[in-house]
This record gives sequence, structure tokens and C-alpha cells, in this order.
Amino acid sequence: MFDKIASFLPKLRKRKPRSLGVLLCYNDADILPEAIEYLLANKHEVIAWDHGSTDNTAEVLRQYKSELVETKFIPREFDFYSLYGAMSEHLLARYVDKYDWISWPDQDEFLEGPTRQGSYYDFVTDVFNSSFDWVQFHNLLYWFTSEDDPAVPSAIERIRRYSCFPDCSPRMRAWRARCTNIRWFNHNEPDGVKYPEMGKLRHYQMRSLEHALRRISNDRAGIQRGAAIAYYNLMNTWKERLIVEPASLNFDDGRTELSAEPIFNWRYVYGTHEEQSKYADQYPYPVQSVAAK
Repeated sequence: MFDKIASFLPKLRKRKPRSLGVLLCYNDADILPEAIEYLLANKHEVIAWDHGSTDNTAEVLRQYKSELVETKFIPREFDFYSLYGAMSEHLLARYVDKYDWISWPDQDEFLEGPTRQGSYYDFVTDVFNSSFDWVQFHNLLYWFTSEDDPAVPSAIERIRRYSCFPDCSPRMRAWRARCTNIRWFNHNEPDGVKYPEMGKLRHYQMRSLEHALRRISNDRAGIQRGAAIAYYNLMNTWKERLIVEPASLNFDDGRTELSAEPIFNWRYVYGTHEEQSKYADQYPYPVQSVAAK
């Protein structure tokens, strides 16, 4: 009887997918080591392209070179709007036949499953062993606040306040390798069938006031094309909206389940002037002067 049961065990065991993490990097050297380490800890091999960074990104990638499958420098002159397509074509030509699963967060994003009961790789394994092909993620936007201790070098340890941003562009960040298609900022659906539950994505886009001002005034200046990626220019016209009070956001203690309930309306920060005025009534704190900070 035991032998019969044992003969079925291999069929019941979950297959462990060989997973590839993809990073497109630009001037986020302060958080890049943690992004790489997170993917490595979740059993992903990693490739990283540096799109003309002027900070220490190149040095970080040199430090991790022995642990990365591939690194490549792409001149800043290469059109940003073509970058995701170029990486997609590269994956299709060289990697999709070598891996089972691809996770492609932005360099300031950390992917999790729907709950914290297991690791991100545990979640990937569950999806891979299901009949579904790709995962969409809640965009949990983490933001610097007056609570942050600047002496803490780690962004993910320093910045604990967040709220879900539900009406942003959808976050499609993980899929079976064979379902890879040409990506448009990872907002379009991959091939195949969507997993019914959404994962959770910790997004550390603005990590201090100084970082936010540099990002909107320099690193992302002029990136808008038509209506695409207009929010950086909008932020630059009303910098006071960058300051968010900690009490208006959730707190992440690193253990408790993350909430996808949007308790803060990010259109107050990211929206047009009309949207900012509309939602200002929902924000219980007075607008503060950036110059005073």
C-alpha cells in the first residue's frame, strides 16, 4: 500500500520553475542592490540593463557582475519609449527557451504574492503549477514622510508608509516565459490567461524630498510624449503636493498583510491641476511649502 502511495508522490510535487528577473536601470543606485538581492533571494537569475545612468548604477552592477546572467549599458540617447520593446525582443531571442518564468519589476519595485504566508518565489511556483499564465499586481505606492530616519540607508527599511494606487496604469510584472510578448512599459497583457488573484507590488518611487525633486526636475524631465508619462511634468508645477503626511498612509511593519485598500487618493499628487483641486478637500492636511523643508 505504501509503495502505491509513494509512486504517486512525484505527480503531486510542485515543479520548481527556473525563473529570470529583468531590471531596466536608470539612476536608482541607492535601491538597486536591494532590488537585485530580492530577486536572487527569490531564486531568480537576473539580467540588468543600465540606460545611461549618471549615478553609481554602473558600479553597483559591477559589484554584482558575478551573480548576474547579463549586464549591458544602453546609451541614454536610445529612445526610452523603445527600451521595453528592445528588452522584449532580446528575451524572445535569447531567454524564453531557457527559463520557465519571467519576473520584470521596475528597478524600484518589489513583487509579492497576494499574502505574506510564503515568499514571492512560493507564489510564482503556485502560479506556474496552475493553469494560468500571468499575474497582475496591485500598485502599493510607498512614499517618503517626516517619519523616515535619514540615517537608515536602506530604502525599504526606512520608508514604511504606503497606500494602494488603484487607478494608475496596470502593473503586469510576471508571466510564463513562453507568454512573453512585446512589452509597453509592462502595462499591456502578456499572452495567455490571467491568474485570478492579484499580487502586491511595493513601489518605492519617491524616497526622499531631495530624491523626488531630482527625479521630476532632472532624471525624468522631458520624458513626456503626448499624453504619455505626463505626471512628472505635472508634479514639477506644484512641488508642494510631494509632501504627504504619514498619518494619511498605511504603515508596513514587514510582517502584517499589506492592504490593497486605497486610503489615500494619489491623484492629489499625480493628477492634473483640476484633479488636485478636486481631491484637496479629501486631504485633511494643509499643503506645506517645499522651500521650508
